[in-house]
Amino acid sequence: MGLGGDIERVSLLVDYESGYGGYIYPVYNPYVFYKNGTVVKEPKIPIDELDLNTLTKDQAARWGTWQRAGDKVNITYSNGDTAEKDWPGNNAYPAAKGEMQEGSFSSISGGGDLAFGGDVGIISYSKMSFTSDGWYTTENTGGVNSSDLAAYHTSTTSGRYSFDGGYGITLTANNGQTKRFFFCWYGADRDGVFRLGGRTFTEN
Repeated sequence: MGLGGDIERVSLLVDYESGYGGYIYPVYNPYVFYKNGTVVKEPKIPIDELDLNTLTKDQAARWGTWQRAGDKVNITYSNGDTAEKDWPGNNAYPAAKGEMQEGSFSSISGGGDLAFGGDVGIISYSKMSFTSDGWYTTENTGGVNSSDLAAYHTSTTSGRYSFDGGYGITLTANNGQTKRFFFCWYGADRDGVFRLGGRTFTEN
């Protein structure tokens, strides 16, 4: 399973997003450009499961149409919003079929109003570990911190992982639940930084 014939390319393009405390950060997000002029931003499920006729927010962050203009690409989203990005951007690399990894990776996101003089900070932290014999462990922590409230919650899941040779990863938890997610590496060496579902992970 590789890049389908109906896909022009999978790019990593710069966006500016709000993070912990409401501060704005530059991030690289995956975009799937189809040859028919459709674009899907930040897919959460594998590309081979994307149905362009029935997309939902559970499957991708946004979608719409695209048109290249020299070294730029103009995007019009389904709600009418527009964006101009550099073309072609950085390559997003799929994992190899049967690939095994070893290491620990983390992802941090959040929100709040600290950047605007407020006192609320919202944090979402995920840690993911792979072993070379096919096991994974995830630890997710979410919380809110303010002048009158501090609350945090942590959950842990473990099981088996496998790469399908395309932009997808299958996670089978120890309770038997199986889920597939979009997956790509941010570099040709397929090491250091990856995207899984809607989150970007960096090696610890």
